[in-house]
Amino acid sequence: MDRETLSELLLARKYQEAMDLVKKRHGNLRILLGLLYSEEELLRWRAVTLLGLVAAEGSTDLAPAVRRLLWFLNEESSTVGWCSAQAIAEIYRNNPGMARDAIRAVLHLSDDEEVSLPANRNTPILAGSVWAIGALAEDEPALVSEMGPALVKFLEDPEPVIRGFSAWALGRMRFAAAKEGLGKLTGDEAVISLYEGDALTNISVARAAGDALEKIRKNDE
Repeated sequence: MDRETLSELLLARKYQEAMDLVKKRHGNLRILLGLLYSEEELLRWRAVTLLGLVAAEGSTDLAPAVRRLLWFLNEESSTVGWCSAQAIAEIYRNNPGMARDAIRAVLHLSDDEEVSLPANRNTPILAGSVWAIGALAEDEPALVSEMGPALVKFLEDPEPVIRGFSAWALGRMRFAAAKEGLGKLTGDEAVISLYEGDALTNISVARAAGDALEKIRKNDE
């Protein structure tokens, strides 16, 4: 029943009630972590948001949860890894001390050949790492700046979600060296789902690239 109730609260954006439910019983934190791997995409993302809010509130020890999420990013776990990287990034963004040791591992999945090369990759895990870079770009620019060159290479990736997330992240980084690569995507009409500002939106890769170029242009002025 708690899983059903928590899911309904998240989809209704009733985050305070959802947080109260998670804090009410320790087992509900495990339920929340399980929602990161729900087949319903919006529910997965809302679970990411709630974990960030729980981290910001500060009274719940999320260290065991972060360790579990890192395990799910390990190929030995044999999982798809949906939203593990995103959850760690959101926990870190809201309370750095709770994920300080984990965040660099998450970000550097993007330049790990075992994860990033098309022949080897787990695409959801790689996409999560790229999204994490973008999510932290404005609050933690020094932390993510070194990932710029790897993301520029991903602008030519065969997977639309990797191209689109990379374009979005590079725009948030205001990474000027990406302008040429982004310009090549302005006719790319492949559609991706992007979670930003508590909403899941379908946008084209071209739109993500155009928005990124505009952010970089404004930053250069």
